[in-house]
Amino acid sequence: MERLSAKGLSSKGPGALPADIAVPGYDRAQVTNGIVHLGIGAFHRGHMAVYVDTLLADDPHWGIIGASLRRPDTKVALEPQDGLYTVSARDGAGEQLRIIGAIREIIDASADVAPLIARMAAPEIRIFSLTVTEKGYCHDPASGALRADHPDVVADLQNPASPRSVPGVITAALAARRAGGAGPVTVLSCDNLQGNGEIARAAITGFARRVDPALADWIAAHVTFPSTMVDRIVPATTDADRSPPPPMPTAPPSPPALGWRTPGPS
Repeated sequence: MERLSAKGLSSKGPGALPADIAVPGYDRAQVTNGIVHLGIGAFHRGHMAVYVDTLLADDPHWGIIGASLRRPDTKVALEPQDGLYTVSARDGAGEQLRIIGAIREIIDASADVAPLIARMAAPEIRIFSLTVTEKGYCHDPASGALRADHPDVVADLQNPASPRSVPGVITAALAARRAGGAGPVTVLSCDNLQGNGEIARAAITGFARRVDPALADWIAAHVTFPSTMVDRIVPATTDADRSPPPPMPTAPPSPPALGWRTPGPS
């Protein structure tokens, strides 16, 4: 099975993509990064990245750097095809195929978190977005507070320069932004949790206050945590999804319905 590639998108000869497959409506070479996404799984690739792919036709400064915190699977799958993948939207009327080009780089932070923190500290990055599941926030669901006894949190508080938890990674990146004068940033949770922005705020500021109270105060003044509501069904990709032409490695099959609401900064 031939892989997608940036070169293949512009091919007009043998092996060119069928005309009914939508391709990015912008020049990927002109795209710059504006978002770092933690948890670059199927849901993000079938939801937020689709929105960003549409936006890039009007504003090319919102390319996505995706990061996997636990496993290298997504990097292994997407890096050989230049971050490109196909979204398959299916309903009773049939199937719509669209190639998404919004993801420009994928970092395997399970191997080394330092490159991820460096990318997050760059001034051009204005959003840290998250799909890390409820467990990723290392919080107490009853109180909303950070669980200081969580094993990953305990390890990160002992070695905050090499974090492995989501609150630890984001706090380290915010500390680097503060030190480098990189400016404000938005932490945007896309997990299906009520009050997900407040959950993210409590976990991150709770961690930061244990590391450096002055950093926690800086976060309160310079970082926003909007709550979002998402609407998208993205089943896991199967081998059958990858098999039909054109090549569709890592293509999340989804119903066409798509929704995302961000009430405002918090």
